[in-house]
Amino acid sequence: MKLSLATPSLIFRIQRWIYFLLKGVGKKETEHYLFTLDEPLDDFTLYSRLAGGGWTPNYMGFAYKGMLYQCRRLLYDGKYQLHVRCYDASENCKVTGHFEVSPEWDEQAHLKGQDLRTMNEREAQRLKEDITGVTRLRRKYPGLGRWKV
Repeated sequence: MKLSLATPSLIFRIQRWIYFLLKGVGKKETEHYLFTLDEPLDDFTLYSRLAGGGWTPNYMGFAYKGMLYQCRRLLYDGKYQLHVRCYDASENCKVTGHFEVSPEWDEQAHLKGQDLRTMNEREAQRLKEDITGVTRLRRKYPGLGRWKV
């Protein structure tokens, strides 16, 4: 019996906590490091910049110490997701991200890490452009753009 897509099942929640306790997921998250932003950003600024690019807040993801914000973008009709975490720092913001099966599509495959990989260069560049507002076109023509470069 499947529950609503809006909430994960109780079994999934229990499995997820057991997985986190046994596997030490925080160590794995550092392997998905993408880049560091040049400026400190707060969670509302990240949300407002990423929302326009199709990123939504991820309320089901595990929150690590120092994490400021996490979001995701669903791909392939919701079967996969790009999951991004932004960590607070006094002078800059570290960003990690990975591609994985979405938990709504297949809870077991998500927990097992099926198809889990660090975001590729193209995906990371698109994310950075969504956060900073600096695209290749805006680099070529600095007068275009919502934010200062």
